[in-house]
Amino acid sequence: MGQLIESRFRILDFDEDDAQMTDIADVGQPVYVAKELDEYSQSLQSKIDDLEVGYVVEAEIQSESVTRQDSFWKFVDLKIVDRTRFHFIEDASTHPAVADKLFEGAKKSDGNSARTALASNGEPIGYITVAETQGGSFWSGLRMGVNSHEFDLQNLEELDSPPFEAIYTRDSEEGRLVFYHFCEKGTEIAKTIISANSPTDSNR
Repeated sequence: MGQLIESRFRILDFDEDDAQMTDIADVGQPVYVAKELDEYSQSLQSKIDDLEVGYVVEAEIQSESVTRQDSFWKFVDLKIVDRTRFHFIEDASTHPAVADKLFEGAKKSDGNSARTALASNGEPIGYITVAETQGGSFWSGLRMGVNSHEFDLQNLEELDSPPFEAIYTRDSEEGRLVFYHFCEKGTEIAKTIISANSPTDSNR
């Protein structure tokens, strides 16, 4: 019998065959878990089909190998506990004016990043963070969960309870990262940002 892990995971990506997850209770390397198997029950398969990037699940997964963490994994049990949604957008260059001001301010102060609150009708709705790209390794780590998302999401809990919505963007030509963390899903500003950047590499 292979290795069994029961923990809390965040869904970070999908490919044709697997769901990529990172363990947020006991941080380790990402694991890739089969999305469809004949042995999955109809109930379990339905839960898997309902997953989106950003969701947090309590899951039991089993590997094919006792010793290798990067081997084939399958779901044994699954429960969705947080429907926070993530979007990752490559080559995003259309942002509100505040992003440009933050980026210029950070460069002038020799800082790597800058952040400010976002508001709508006078009410706080989240945060925007602008940073230099630090090369592709940071972006890759962000997408894999090696560079953690959890601290920024915890900050949102001061404003509201999950589910939240996060948009992570990179403009490689400008050397800029712009991150948006919203304390609720489906805001008009989130829809506008996604639409304006015509993402080809965003997640649902």
